[in-house]
Amino acid sequence: MPAAGALFALLLVASIAGTIGLWYVIDRETDDNPRMDWSDAERAVRQDTDESGESDARTDVGDDWGSDAEWGVETDDRR
Repeated sequence: MPAAGALFALLLVASIAGTIGLWYVIDRETDDNPRMDWSDAERAVRQDTDESGESDARTDVGDDWGSDAEWGVETDDRR
């Protein structure tokens, strides 16, 4: 029975230390976040835009991404 108590104490200390460690890592990660306006933030997230804010227009009109043909869905011919 003393082994179970020692295991419980060890798990309790580990969980508290893990919580404090996670809090510390999150706190350090969120220090000194850059402040930017809306358009700069969108440009930072979307790497497919240039400095003028114009995005490259896609020219592949014929692609059928997400269609049934893309996913291999076949029609039901049992009617």
